[in-house]
Amino acid sequence: MLKYYYIDDISKLQCGPFTSNELLRKNIRPETIVWRSGMADWAEAGTLQELNFLFDTKVPAPQDRREEQQTPPPIRPQQDRQNPTYNSGQRYQYDDQHKWDGIIPMPKNWLIESILLTIFCCSPISLVGIFYAVKVETLYSKREYEASQEASRKAKLWTLWGIAFLPVMYMLLFILGLLTALLQY
Repeated sequence: MLKYYYIDDISKLQCGPFTSNELLRKNIRPETIVWRSGMADWAEAGTLQELNFLFDTKVPAPQDRREEQQTPPPIRPQQDRQNPTYNSGQRYQYDDQHKWDGIIPMPKNWLIESILLTIFCCSPISLVGIFYAVKVETLYSKREYEASQEASRKAKLWTLWGIAFLPVMYMLLFILGLLTALLQY
């Protein structure tokens, strides 16, 4: 059975092995770099006729056949596939061939913190933090990096407000209890 490896467009990590039918669920694009045993080097998925069914719904998926498993060759950097380091002031854009020329790390989403605050501290404010935390990954996967960073900033803000909410409420309850006790005497 032919097994394919591919380079994830966002994380730039090698993924696999997968059968050609399993690649259907992996959102492979024609520009995605793939490799299988028998290939001399990595190639774009759109250049492999056997993977055309991934991009054209009229072409049926092939039946997988058995073949010896090999390890893929190491990924060699090429001139058009450099990974520049992230610089928040730098704008990343598509080049002429619609290949992403850089990778921006996903910003912290603050989801775990918001969920824990909601569960353990009963902080309703942290629900807004959960909303923005979910938006971070959604926007990042759509390659809306600036919007993803803004959602991360808002998720952090609402999470911190959720943390501050609890002591403020305890202080207000304490003061209210003192006032009630004083008014009873």
